[in-house]
Amino acid sequence: MVFAQNSAKKEFAIYLLPENIQTYQHSLNFDFKNLKPTGKPFISQNEIIYYQKETHKFKVDFYASKRLKQINNRDGTKPFAVFVGNEAIYVGAIRKNNLSQSFDGIVIDTFKAVGNPPYYSNSDYPILTLELGHPSAENFKDTDLRADSRIFKALEESGKLYEEVELVVICNNIVGTGKRRPSFVFTLPVVNVTKGEFVEKKITIELFDGKLLAEFDAESRMFIGENTNFNKKQEVILKISKQVGKEKPDWFLIEYKKK
Repeated sequence: MVFAQNSAKKEFAIYLLPENIQTYQHSLNFDFKNLKPTGKPFISQNEIIYYQKETHKFKVDFYASKRLKQINNRDGTKPFAVFVGNEAIYVGAIRKNNLSQSFDGIVIDTFKAVGNPPYYSNSDYPILTLELGHPSAENFKDTDLRADSRIFKALEESGKLYEEVELVVICNNIVGTGKRRPSFVFTLPVVNVTKGEFVEKKITIELFDGKLLAEFDAESRMFIGENTNFNKKQEVILKISKQVGKEKPDWFLIEYKKK
């Protein structure tokens, strides 16, 4: 099956395929080598805010979210192909995983990402996952097509690829900002890097709603200015997501806990 279009740019993109192409039926034997991208991508590289290397979770902007919500409001399974430039890397399907039918292949679950509350978030900037259905997890244990080097190279060059880093930090300063939504600025010397690479010796981060205060035994009351009432010896493990391939990478906090 060939779809005529020439794309010179080596960009990551997800294209919808005609619905008669049932990629979710015996997806491991589906011959996609002759597929070519046609029309506009369903999700383009420019619409991805970040792509997490280890989990294949990726956050999309408002426009991609709008298209996903339209699919979520309809029944059925929508086949797709992941391309880098003109090369099809793998195929899968967009579907609601609250359906009873089992799925053997790579899937984007719209119900989980953009379904109606109270079940899941319907954020305008949802986090999607290219995840394995059943029994695909067993079939892909040796060769995971989602981790193709061409995908990671395209995403890294565009600044979209992020990877997990784990740090051990202490705190030497906490400042309350006095904002309407309470926030605090933490200055955190890095004691150790236990996973990944991180060259900064100290990080500063603003967090809202009392996050991290309890981990350093700090008071959660609202205040403006420095708060000296916290444990400066307490070590805390931070898991962050860091931009790959940049001299001064962006990063954001994933989770944290006392050591």
